[in-house]
Amino acid sequence: MRLLSVMAALALLTVVAAKPAAAVESAIELLDAPVSYTADFTLTGPRGTYRGKVWHAKGRERREVATSGGGQGVLIQRDTGNAYLLGLSGRWYVGLSLAAAGAFAGGLDGWTVTRTKVGDEIVGGIRATRWKARADGPKGGFSGHVWTSRDGIVVKAAGTIDKASGDDQAVEMVLSGLKVGSVDARLLELPQGWFGLDLRKLPAERVAQAIEAAKPLLEGNGGR
Repeated sequence: MRLLSVMAALALLTVVAAKPAAAVESAIELLDAPVSYTADFTLTGPRGTYRGKVWHAKGRERREVATSGGGQGVLIQRDTGNAYLLGLSGRWYVGLSLAAAGAFAGGLDGWTVTRTKVGDEIVGGIRATRWKARADGPKGGFSGHVWTSRDGIVVKAAGTIDKASGDDQAVEMVLSGLKVGSVDARLLELPQGWFGLDLRKLPAERVAQAIEAAKPLLEGNGGR
């Protein structure tokens, strides 16, 4: 589940960075990118390098990565205030409130962001603006750089996720094969026929413990 928490943090943080700069920005209020797109991405973190795919439309985003266990995913529905953790091979999901997902991803629901333009660069053949960014919240934050395309898409993010525990994590996310255009809406809905656990009413501080306790049930029933 640690990978899912990092994915959720990056999914939320990168769409925050797509907004116009301001002195201080509230992360939870800026979770929307202006255009639809699909892309492959590479995520490098404390447990190695993962490769996956992202689908984004205004108000929604889905990210999936292949793992030795068959794959994990995160579906963020900012327009409805819901989020889902996905077990791809087991065909299961865990439903969370967006606030709980933010808490699960290091207290992101309480983060504020400041950033400063550094200059223009080419990233993967795409002209992008580089920003020095700092996000702070009650349970940690992020410091590093983000690169946004002229459409406001984050094509790269690199820096450190700071944790209150002191277990800081260096992370980097890079997009490739970017295609701007409409996305199949079905990909941004909760998969039909999957086994699910609804924790949307559970207090944020109890989410991580509840998910760990439910893992045997999820893996045992998913896909049946």
